Amino acid sequence: MEIIFITIAAVVTLAATQGSRNDECQIEPADVVFVLDSSYSIWPPDFYREVQFMQKVIETFDIGEGNDKTRVAALTYGHKVWPKFYLNTYKEKAQMLRATETIVYGEGKTTNTGDALSFARDVMLTERAGARANVTKIVIVVTDGYSQKTWFTQEMAKVLKDDGVFLFAVSVGMRLDHMELAGIASDPDAKYFFNIDKYSEMSYIKQTIENKICENRAAQDSWNITDTDNFAEFKAGTTEEIILDCDGKAADIYFAIDASYSINQDNFGKQMEFIHGVVDILDVAPNRTRVGLITFSDDVTFVVKPEQKLSKEEFMMYSNTAKYSGGGTDTANALRALREEGFFGPSTSQRDGVAKIVIILTDGLSVSPESTVMEANNLRKAGVEIFSVGIGEGIDKKELIDIASQPSDKFMLHVEDFGALMNIRLKLAARSCTVKPSDGLSFAADQAVCHPMTKTDLLFVFDALEIGSWRSQAVSQFIEQSLTSFNLATDRLRVGREIENCPRGNIPLGGALHAADFGAVQFSSFTELIQRVSRVRFSEENGGRANSTRMLVLFVDSEQRMNYETVEAAKKLKASVDYFYLVSIGKGMYNKHFEDMADKGRTLKLNSYDQLPANTGDLMTSICDYFFMSF
Repeated sequence: MEIIFITIAAVVTLAATQGSRNDECQIEPADVVFVLDSSYSIWPPDFYREVQFMQKVIETFDIGEGNDKTRVAALTYGHKVWPKFYLNTYKEKAQMLRATETIVYGEGKTTNTGDALSFARDVMLTERAGARANVTKIVIVVTDGYSQKTWFTQEMAKVLKDDGVFLFAVSVGMRLDHMELAGIASDPDAKYFFNIDKYSEMSYIKQTIENKICENRAAQDSWNITDTDNFAEFKAGTTEEIILDCDGKAADIYFAIDASYSINQDNFGKQMEFIHGVVDILDVAPNRTRVGLITFSDDVTFVVKPEQKLSKEEFMMYSNTAKYSGGGTDTANALRALREEGFFGPSTSQRDGVAKIVIILTDGLSVSPESTVMEANNLRKAGVEIFSVGIGEGIDKKELIDIASQPSDKFMLHVEDFGALMNIRLKLAARSCTVKPSDGLSFAADQAVCHPMTKTDLLFVFDALEIGSWRSQAVSQFIEQSLTSFNLATDRLRVGREIENCPRGNIPLGGALHAADFGAVQFSSFTELIQRVSRVRFSEENGGRANSTRMLVLFVDSEQRMNYETVEAAKKLKASVDYFYLVSIGKGMYNKHFEDMADKGRTLKLNSYDQLPANTGDLMTSICDYFFMSF
């Protein structure tokens, strides 16, 4: 299958109107897309000459609905793309020509030729837009000058060539980028690149185009019509200024971009340019689509939050403060931060009935693939849809699929390198516009970060007498800080504490019969404390509930009196609950036995009590993860 790609100057003047050809091209059908430059550098009279040129070419075609007929589509472009009609919009030539009379000058602010090429390929030449397999594909782009992003224009030209594209580059005028136009054209340039600045030569160019279209060339069976799932977002058969059906879309979208060592400064900038390109398409406003941005490596940085309610221009400005940091690719940490702080943090301004979306870009393996998949699962369960965008050959495609929402062929995208990101800008924006609010977990704006979906009893256990006063206070403050992440106001989650290991030496008045009764004090051991918790602390008399989820956090100090019996008692306690988390302080022999007993990811090992305040997030994250995984 062939695509013929033609770039013609904006100032198109046909000195004399040629008589209509009676010998219409009937040898081979074609799918033809006209792409007309409507940017600020095009004066209105010259733009309408572009339209006249298009009309003259259309007159030569055998237009119709059948597979042996030619179909035509048209769009104009500047800083945006304005589709006018699609390949399946008009079935008769007379209707089509009348439609071209309604095309108006768009006063585009810039000349985004690359965007227009991307739109033509990803939208206009799709099956749902009327494109057909095994039919010659023709795109006729009319422009007068330099594109805003030459590299992207060249990249899109390369993509088309790689698809079996024939590209004609034909230009008129003095202010031209000959290198760019030659790069667009197929080889040899002498055949496919015209640089003619005399308006009288336009009839020759027109005849060349017609001859090429009418050549009886076998279509390549390998032509693959572009993925069509995003066409639903484009309104065919209209001449209004529309790009995507994003107008009025209510959504909160977070972009998460990789800032690790594997991303150099230049590629980091290309990610930012890509994000700006996607945002430029969206209907960004405080009461419509709100946009946020984080960067991630070893740490996560929130650059912009949706609740800042920025306009599109303000987002562009604020997002430019994002910094390249270097470090590892901790994707799990980024996804966790988006859930705990981005979408469902205590200060988050949430909206009911809006889509929640994450678009995450990365070029490498995450440092903890297992945790990454778990965090992605937790985020999706919370009602957030995830688009994963893999860049380059170093990515793990399976991990990208596991991160992405389903179906993965919609929510997972991959490009060969950072330079190719802009190729999928329209596709990604279109797909994000179709995401509907999820039926995931419901969160109110004033709720804590996370809460269980079923009734849950959570118990903290430590031996206050054994570890002493100031250490007990440190543990208590650690528990307090951890609990600020949970909503204790509802009865769904009940929390308790077991710390007293009281001496069994209390003697009531009159209870002693001999002086020897006062000669010793017997203390309960840590082992007995654990055994008591196993026996009675989750009972209904002590606030426990039948059929509730039982969760327990046990604190162990290396200086406590412990033995083999203590470890065995703890194992039985662990077996009696649904969730068991260990906080191990110090490096004693029995600490190691406790640590070996605990499940992976549910142990916090510290050298001293001074480290407790900085690690409250570990316990909170583990408990929150369990809540989400249990849902």
